[in-house]
Order: sequence, then structure tokens, then C-alpha cells
Amino acid sequence: MSSYRKAAVFTVLVIASRFVLAAPVNYTISSKLSRVTFSIEHQGFIESFGTLKISPGAFVFDNDDWPKSSVAVSMPTKTLDMGDGLWNKQIRGDLNWKNLFNHPSIAFRSTRIEQMDETHGTLQGELTLAGITKPVALQLQVNKIGVNAVSERPAVGFTATGTVKRSQFGLDAYEDLVGDDLKIQVQLEAWVGPDPDAHKN
Repeated sequence: MSSYRKAAVFTVLVIASRFVLAAPVNYTISSKLSRVTFSIEHQGFIESFGTLKISPGAFVFDNDDWPKSSVAVSMPTKTLDMGDGLWNKQIRGDLNWKNLFNHPSIAFRSTRIEQMDETHGTLQGELTLAGITKPVALQLQVNKIGVNAVSERPAVGFTATGTVKRSQFGLDAYEDLVGDDLKIQVQLEAWVGPDPDAHKN
């Protein structure tokens, strides 16, 4: 490794250590890597899975004082993917789901973050789905705070999980065939600085 590269890496590590200790930190969401996964019971036979992309954006996280943190993210409805092209086409062409796809995005805005221990807490917020906003609570885990080995920038990774009732958002079609519970898992990776992939989404 050249002396220049060693100096650059050292500088990044110093900056990273300051970010870990300092609070709050502004992070940019990695839109290429971050995803929302959801599952719903299909006639009692299986759990059907789908995904949504998270739009480019940013949030504030204070590792020393979680309640000072805040996040607001959106997920383009058009990115909803059930893992099969035919199924995706059928859902979008079904008038029973018209109200979902009439709204361009699904959004979440935090109202409070409560810390339980060093890496776990509860993320309280408001979810807007199919044009209806309801309070939700997600279980939050901080997976890692450190330096991204590829970008060599300070980074953070979170997992958030929870369950919402689709019927509370007016999405009550096919209740005899499809479960009411939407089990949600959010995988969010972010770093300090711009998202180089944002313009590609």
C-alpha cells in the first residue's frame, strides 16, 4: 500500500472514530443496498414475500442519545416486487389494489426512538400506506457502526422489524385468501457523504 493510500485510510479512520463518538451524525441512505421486505400469509399454505426499494434520502442518528435521532423515508410504490413478473402484473391490474398503486409512495416518519440497550430499541413513527397514516412501532437493532470497507467512509447499518394490519390502511381485499398481518423487515445501510447511486434509481 502506498504512503498516500496509508495516509488516506488513516485519515478516514480518524474521522470515523470522531463520528462514532460525536453526536448527532447525518447519514445518507444507500439506495442500492437498502430494502424493505414484507411477508403475508397466503391461504395458510405459505408466507409470500415481497420487497420495496427505499428512495434516496438522509437521516440523523445520535448513538449517544437515541431520542435525538430522526428518520423519514419513502418507498416508491412502483418498486413493489413479489418476486414474479406475472404476479406483479396481476396485482397492478387488479382494481382491488387500485388505491395502493394510485399513491406514488409509501412513507415512514419517526416520532420517537427509545433505546433499550447498546444496540436495541423501539422506533415509534407514522406509516402512510395507500394514503392512510397510522402510528406503528418497529423493533430496532443497530447492526454496526464503523468504516465501510468499500467506500472507506463512516457507515451504519440497521434492521427494523414489526407487523401492521393491512386492513387498517383500507387494503382489505381477499381477506378469505390472504392474511391481514403484514410482517415488515427493514434493512437500512447508510454512510457519511453523498450516495453515488442515487441518480441511478
